[in-house]
Amino acid sequence: MKCPNCGNTVPNGFLCPSCGVDTYIFKKARNASIRLYNDGLEAALAQDLSAAATLLEQSILFDKNNYQARNLLGLVYAETGRMADALKHWIVSNSLVSENNPAAGYIEYLQKHAREMDQYNDAVRLYNQALHYLHQGSDDLAIIQLKKSLDLSPGFIDAYNLMTLCCLMEHNEKRAQHFIDAVLRKDVNNPIALRYSQELGKERRGSVGKQKKRAAGAEVAQGISVKKTDSAPPIPRYKRSEKKKIGALEHRDLIAFGVGIVATALVLLVLVLPAINENKDKTIETLQAQVESYQGETNMTPEEVLAMREKVTTLEAENKQLRSEETKQANLELLETAVSQLNDKQFEECVATLDSIETVGFSDEDLQKYESVKTEAYPQAANSLYTKGKSEFLSNNFTDAKPYLEKCLNYTTSENFIDDAYYYLAKIAEEEKDTAKAKEYYEKIKSTYPDSNQIENVNLALENLNSAS
Repeated sequence: MKCPNCGNTVPNGFLCPSCGVDTYIFKKARNASIRLYNDGLEAALAQDLSAAATLLEQSILFDKNNYQARNLLGLVYAETGRMADALKHWIVSNSLVSENNPAAGYIEYLQKHAREMDQYNDAVRLYNQALHYLHQGSDDLAIIQLKKSLDLSPGFIDAYNLMTLCCLMEHNEKRAQHFIDAVLRKDVNNPIALRYSQELGKERRGSVGKQKKRAAGAEVAQGISVKKTDSAPPIPRYKRSEKKKIGALEHRDLIAFGVGIVATALVLLVLVLPAINENKDKTIETLQAQVESYQGETNMTPEEVLAMREKVTTLEAENKQLRSEETKQANLELLETAVSQLNDKQFEECVATLDSIETVGFSDEDLQKYESVKTEAYPQAANSLYTKGKSEFLSNNFTDAKPYLEKCLNYTTSENFIDDAYYYLAKIAEEEKDTAKAKEYYEKIKSTYPDSNQIENVNLALENLNSAS
């Protein structure tokens, strides 16, 4: 065997004749590293990323030259949002073995997509800022930073776990469970998420037990027997303490007042306006029938007929105005739906709702609100659709990638990935044998985005298409 220390051949035994190193220990360490790498690979394939990272880190401890373990550990880190750690291991791996090493491809990809690396760095910076705010006791500010971090890096597991902690501090169990589930979908045995899930289960059981005891005590006091099958009363949701009053009204009075206004508007929209329109429709039909039958009537004067026609015209104008108001109210309701979707980070649903709104009849305030939602939702939806389309493209799912990429271009303004979206669509067009469309996309990139990072690929693709035709 070859001595791992000096590289000379060891003909017999385990002692190297050149440097005197006991190669038996090196051999055992290398075998342990390979075994841990295989275990880490199995864990990664089973979506147990935390266990995979631990096993691969141990593999590297036994053999720092195990470049395959470093490559896989980098992929695990990249999947969990730790892109800087991933890049570090890929660089070391590439320095150990430069030929036929996948790490070189990973590094080259990040170099060509520098803005994605910037997003990961920004996500980590926002995460660290959130930690700083939590140490200061400003959990609201921490949540804002974590939301921004997750928008930039949707796979950042550490940010998800910290968001779960914030939700538990807020006693927002439903939201905490949402983030726990998001982590466990990506990393099935993440220890932090599992511990939070266990604590959340204890808290729920404790809350339910207290509710049952209070309910049982109240019923016994009233002489009512308690059955074991009786359901527990609903657990009241935790709310932050607020100022008791604003002027002469309390917060709950303002909220109730606002809900009453919305309910009244809905009643008018759903019940009153359609009923008024229906009555006017019937009146108009009756009058029109009388006017049409005038030729057979002998007891109506021309003046009466003229008055009747004027009445029909007036009713039709009123009916048209009422229907316009009904449509306006429906569009305002859609606008409120879009605002809610935007607040819930449902960007794709939000822009679909915005596209269905007609702003005819909107006041200046309503138009300003519409444009504000549109300005905020469009870039987010474009980014979300582009990310999905790119992911499907890189997985060779061209049929699924195409509608995502085409949709994202409907909502882009000045995003830095527009040229990439056109490039991927051009490649999909080539796969579909639509040469004319592919050329159209490539020429669009050349004319509109001459500084694109894809420009060399575009020129080469156009040369190949022109030579083939």
